[in-house]
Amino acid sequence: MLDRFALFGSNRTMKSRSERRAQGTLGVVMRDGKLIDEGIFRDPKLERLDAYYESRQYANLVAWEEGACAEPPVPIRKRQPRLIIPFSKTLAQRVTAKLVGDSVFPELMVYDSPDDQEFFQAVVRESEMKTFLLEPTRRMLNTGEVFVRFWIEAGVYRKKWYNAKYCYPKFQPNGELELVTIKYVYDDHDDKDENGKPIKKWYKLELGTDSEVLYDNPEYEPGVTPEFVETGRVDHGLGFVQGEWMTTTGEEKGYGLTEDITSFIDELNYSLSQSSTAVSYNQDPQLYFKNLTEEETAAVIRSAMKSWNLGRDGEAGFLESNLNGVSTAMDLRDKMRLNVQDITRIVLLDPDKIVGQATSAKAMEVLHGPLKDLIDEIRGPIGKTIRKLTIKMGIAAIMGEKQGIQSPIILPPGYQPMNMNIELDWPPMFQQTIEDLQKKVAVAVQAAGASIISRRTALEYLAKDFGVVDLDEEQAKIDAQPVINPFGAF
Repeated sequence: MLDRFALFGSNRTMKSRSERRAQGTLGVVMRDGKLIDEGIFRDPKLERLDAYYESRQYANLVAWEEGACAEPPVPIRKRQPRLIIPFSKTLAQRVTAKLVGDSVFPELMVYDSPDDQEFFQAVVRESEMKTFLLEPTRRMLNTGEVFVRFWIEAGVYRKKWYNAKYCYPKFQPNGELELVTIKYVYDDHDDKDENGKPIKKWYKLELGTDSEVLYDNPEYEPGVTPEFVETGRVDHGLGFVQGEWMTTTGEEKGYGLTEDITSFIDELNYSLSQSSTAVSYNQDPQLYFKNLTEEETAAVIRSAMKSWNLGRDGEAGFLESNLNGVSTAMDLRDKMRLNVQDITRIVLLDPDKIVGQATSAKAMEVLHGPLKDLIDEIRGPIGKTIRKLTIKMGIAAIMGEKQGIQSPIILPPGYQPMNMNIELDWPPMFQQTIEDLQKKVAVAVQAAGASIISRRTALEYLAKDFGVVDLDEEQAKIDAQPVINPFGAF
């Protein structure tokens, strides 16, 4: 969890041997489903949602098989599920793919200023923003909030994201970031106690509008507020925080998409685990005997290579279930999945159904109607973040070059952006098929041929589909080409 400030040293207060042993035993763990020290998180709810995303929400419970063999057996809901579905992560990944995936990432447009448009597009390209924003967006969808930061080092953009539970943002009256404090507990593997366990320490970094300050790393003590000492400072003087606070709402506070479905996730995990146990039992059922003494039963060895002599009245068999409970559980899980889709608006369709409708982008939009509505809502906040992050990165590159710092972008001498009114051009959520394009062209040809619209309007209507950027240039090419079919609509 170190970054460029790792160059600066750290300061640690010595503790007694008993204090170190107690710290190594407690640490940052969970007990009875609750954090021992919730003070290390800005909001314990965010840690809970992160646990579901990382499939560690049951880490404090006894293992499934171990709990079943205990005396007395541990209740099912007090054990770790045998199978844990990464439901939160899957939902976040699906929405992210349709929100900022490579095929749906917005194109930055600066109308009436081609040079500025090319500059900001170069910022997105050189910073590899498309790839970088994928995981922070997944985390934002899960918890509702995440912080992303950047800086320029050795002529390249460096980026990093932080879980919202470790970040303490402060905003200006206009809604812009004024200060972000990043504070968390980590394991220092380079500093271990007498038992060989890494010592837990605090990390603190403050990102302001004019400077960034790194503090020392005091040891973590549960329930004790640490005292930090400044160890490094970078005065960039940009006038803004080198980063953006991303939320699903576009406001200071976000809302996680999986916040309301954690109980459904638990139910699915436990139901699937119990069904797995039932099926496993039927694959290796319990053997029983009738009309045999205890001694005779003890002498029987279960083996496919050995036959048994059960006497005149002895009987043997297997205790097997009819698996009706498993079938009922499957039906219940299907209903719960529908409830999850209703709550989150994230549609999880049968693959066979998707393949059957894949010939039309419009049909896919209808099938994923709730998901499309959700994407349209989140495009506003995420677009705001992309726009502001791009502008900040661009300004940092220009000001850095003036200060003698190697810029990630080759700038013309004296270049200054004249227009920073960036607009985002979002591609359709589902790419149109060749059949969709054929129908669209047919409509344009018929409308232009019937003099309902002009050929210029038809060209504008189809320009993006054929990759046409400069309409005037394309029209000139059309006018200059020889007429092959004089009776055509164009």
